Amino acid sequence: MAPTTKTPVMVLQELTVQKGLPPPNFQIVYSISGTHDNRFDYQVCVAGITATGSGPSKQIGKHEAAHNALKLLEEIGLYNPAENPVAEFRPSLKDGSPLKSALNSIVELQNICLENKIPPPEFIEISSIGPAHAKEFTLQCRISSIVTESTANTKKLAKQLAARDMLDKVKNIMPELITESDMGKKKFLQEHEEVIAKYNFLNNVIPDKCVQVNDMPNTLKKLMVLKDIQYENLKEDLEERSEEALKRILEKLEVEVKTLKFANEGLWNKHLIK
Repeated sequence: MAPTTKTPVMVLQELTVQKGLPPPNFQIVYSISGTHDNRFDYQVCVAGITATGSGPSKQIGKHEAAHNALKLLEEIGLYNPAENPVAEFRPSLKDGSPLKSALNSIVELQNICLENKIPPPEFIEISSIGPAHAKEFTLQCRISSIVTESTANTKKLAKQLAARDMLDKVKNIMPELITESDMGKKKFLQEHEEVIAKYNFLNNVIPDKCVQVNDMPNTLKKLMVLKDIQYENLKEDLEERSEEALKRILEKLEVEVKTLKFANEGLWNKHLIK
């Protein structure tokens, strides 16, 4: 007797025809390709049951899903292997579906980045294709120059799977990633050295840029020290105690000033230092 050559998909389709049932609905729920470890996870819905399967190719993943569906249908009495046998099928992947292992990957990835002071992960939606009832979403996870992509039938799952793949990469190249992050910070500081220095200078001079009139003496003292201006250079203007004198003092200190007027609190209640 010749060996059976029917694939699980063929047998499952024939079964639905024999039983007068809707054809099996196959959907790819996860895929990763372009690496030495390609993976395709399928889900099939038929006769009120749902089964999944995985494989290094779409064909094998689909066949495993059909194979597992037939086993479930056999258990509930809808499929008899003796009447329509299927060729021996051996799943190509020993481990189970990656869905469970991905659930906590985002939190773990964020914690690793925080602990090692590297940039947090960025998630970007790359594509959304397919009809409304069978959408496939592809999301990208990026940390510095490291990028991973995953596809699934929901955005949430695609994000989790991309984070899981990134987590695996980050654990393997952590020293290089930290070095790259430090080099990026150093480059930024070098390129913006003048701006940062000016910011630090102004921040140390006047932490609160809005200065009340009664706080002006202390502010002027700080500016005189930082600008290395002696009291004698400002003596006449300091003794005059007028708005014009104040403006001359601030000009000598190279500070711009804007007077804010408040009707209920006096004409020159505050001076805004820039």
